[in-house]
Amino acid sequence: MFVIILVVALLAAMVSFVVMGIFHEKRTRMISADAFGRSFRFSREDPFDIPQRYRDFALISCGHSPRAFNVSYGQVDSWTLRSFDFRYEVGHGTRRMSRLYNVTVVDTQLELPDVMMWNDSDGDNAPLEIRQVDGHVGGWSFTGDAQLADWLCDFAQKEGCRNLSLQTVNNSLLLSRSGGDKSGKVNMIDPDIAADLLRELKTL
Repeated sequence: MFVIILVVALLAAMVSFVVMGIFHEKRTRMISADAFGRSFRFSREDPFDIPQRYRDFALISCGHSPRAFNVSYGQVDSWTLRSFDFRYEVGHGTRRMSRLYNVTVVDTQLELPDVMMWNDSDGDNAPLEIRQVDGHVGGWSFTGDAQLADWLCDFAQKEGCRNLSLQTVNNSLLLSRSGGDKSGKVNMIDPDIAADLLRELKTL
């Protein structure tokens, strides 16, 4: 009986890995198609060493074994935009868990005050930096510049982006959304949202 249970468990694990592989491949193809449709470049792997390049962002410095993949990149106006899936791990041994985010970062020449806004819907996974909050606006806890936090809250609500977290560091803007869609749907952040946000910020 033990052998039968072991075989069934092994077969179930194999089927699970195959199904996950199919979903991952479908997601990769759809993100790639979306990137080329925008005249962006695409790489399955990370050509920029993103965990090192963007280590000053709270999300990127979370956990251990960080990895970026499905990377789309190109120019929006005069800014460099990179969009990618980002996975990191927390815990160890039997308590080890993997967390997945879709992330867009835009490097700008704008002088932006630093602020981090973490979405309440993902509060259980909030970085340590946001545990001591400076305030709360809309559906976000924030640290940093309160005036920019208010403005970003208004913009996100206006654009229907209530499920995003946002951060500005070193004149770069990061937008992130928790989770990946196993159906293969391109659950990525629309680069136009980031571009529109920066165009409005530029006029302030």
